[in-house]
Amino acid sequence: MTDRCGVPTGERILVGISGGADSVALLHLLLQNGFPCVAAHCNFSLRGEESDEDERFVKDLCHRWKVEWHTIKFDTRAHSKAHKLSIEMAARELRYQWFEQLLDQTDTKFLATGHHGSDAIETFFLNLVRGTGIKGLTGISWRNKHIIRPLLAASAGEVLDYCQSNELVFRTDSSNLETHYQRNKIRHQIVPLLEELNPSFFETMQNNMTHLREAGQVFASEIQRVKEEMVAETENALLIPIRLISEHPQKYTMLYEILRPYGFPGQITGSIIESLNGIPGKQFFSATHRLVIDRFNLILVPQDLAEAETYTIEGGQAAIDHPLQITLRTFEKPGDYRFSKDLWKAHLDADLIDFPLTIRKMQPGDKFQPLGMQQFKKISDFFCRPKNVAYR
Repeated sequence: MTDRCGVPTGERILVGISGGADSVALLHLLLQNGFPCVAAHCNFSLRGEESDEDERFVKDLCHRWKVEWHTIKFDTRAHSKAHKLSIEMAARELRYQWFEQLLDQTDTKFLATGHHGSDAIETFFLNLVRGTGIKGLTGISWRNKHIIRPLLAASAGEVLDYCQSNELVFRTDSSNLETHYQRNKIRHQIVPLLEELNPSFFETMQNNMTHLREAGQVFASEIQRVKEEMVAETENALLIPIRLISEHPQKYTMLYEILRPYGFPGQITGSIIESLNGIPGKQFFSATHRLVIDRFNLILVPQDLAEAETYTIEGGQAAIDHPLQITLRTFEKPGDYRFSKDLWKAHLDADLIDFPLTIRKMQPGDKFQPLGMQQFKKISDFFCRPKNVAYR
């Protein structure tokens, strides 16, 4: 049980307890195995008096078992509306934020939750439907940093059997029977059908997820190696060379894994791949980042940085007024052409320019190659040159 979670015997553990069979069995099992426990109950105010009865049940249970306990009441619907989250995600966010605070307050190092093997299977199918990549198909891990799940080897039926054999009383959440929640649809409609096809479905899925977890570790190592070879990171941006990603034999998977931490779903990744050889300047957005297809690179920047500090000049524009006044003119270079000595004019080779152009503030490490020089020079050095030195 806890040995697979890497928790020393006798370690003080914070236990999330709803009052249902899973969390009651978990708390009982930990106490029986010599772990001092602190119980934490969340009242999400979603089922009226039923939610309050759950809270009273947990209070009475902890008093009988002589367990320190803490409770909190949330307005989950208000949080869901304010942060534009589903009720499920709002409850999860509120729950774990409070648990993190309690870990410090109660001097506990580990948080135990009542997730069991059947929950891991449901999570597998949820992620399969949502398209979360290989990592999402490995189910739920025994331990994620300080969060442990000691019941992962047990099925939901085995947890109920444990409660019955130890005469443990628990509460039944009526919302768990409603099939308008995705997880409940999988639990009550899809899994029973698969169990008909394979009576050993639970054991088969446990083995499948173990194999996927090990394959995922190999996959993660390869992704990290490719990232180190392919991605250049500046202070505020990620640069991904278009040539390297285009030539990679698994370019879709590699680009998806590179962009996944920044909120880009698989569908957008496919569109980016299709646009690599198109006209530069196309942009793609996640909730937090913007990706621009430049002539040679994919440029990834945070949304707030992109909006606050970057501006664009579209092809065909004759002038802009913000953030500074610039006029633009394109012309054929005559044979006797000479560069202007006007300090307020810049001459650029139109054949080497792709629109839109980006205007932004200077950043540390920015370089350019002055005309006539064979090496790059830091822009900061150019702007800060002594008055008696001129660059030609």
